[in-house]
Amino acid sequence: MHAKYHEWEKIFDFFKQHPVAMGSFATKYVNPNLIDYDPQGKIRIRFSLMPQSISNKLETNTSKIIDRIKAIDAFIDAGYDVHINFSPVIVYENWLEDYEYLFQMVNDYVDYKDIVKSEVIFLTHNKNKHQYNLINNIKGEDLLWTPDIQESKTSQYGGDNIRYKHNIKYDYINEWTKLHDDIIPWNTIRYIF
Repeated sequence: MHAKYHEWEKIFDFFKQHPVAMGSFATKYVNPNLIDYDPQGKIRIRFSLMPQSISNKLETNTSKIIDRIKAIDAFIDAGYDVHINFSPVIVYENWLEDYEYLFQMVNDYVDYKDIVKSEVIFLTHNKNKHQYNLINNIKGEDLLWTPDIQESKTSQYGGDNIRYKHNIKYDYINEWTKLHDDIIPWNTIRYIF
């Protein structure tokens, strides 16, 4: 969406011409206009992935997950550094079965297995956003607000957030990582939290 409202080429040019800095952004949208730009490896695109059934509820008006996955090789061919951004990882009934299918799609459609890395961020939600979503009848809130498995956390900026309880989040991370490594061990996880 930033490309729609900002001079993205000017921003990309800054990073391409800078001797050290590299640009990086996460996106849920496959923008074909970016393919014709030559980033010379100085722009990292992190395609955000989650199971399609959850994306349908939480990411309306974004590119389909399969299209994001298929774009990975095309953007590498165009000169971008491409990572996968598994974010937010949301725990729900049968979540690991959905991730198994997602990982299999990634394995089937990504050819550049030796260079695609990933970042993994489990869900953090905000009480104010929760109230906003309830008032405005935003669908998918039942996936985001699950207090039985979540705990409060005050952010460094003072926000009143919730995240998965630390004692069970450790188990969720281990389960997710094991499944990931069983199906796409080539996809190095740079960080997970």
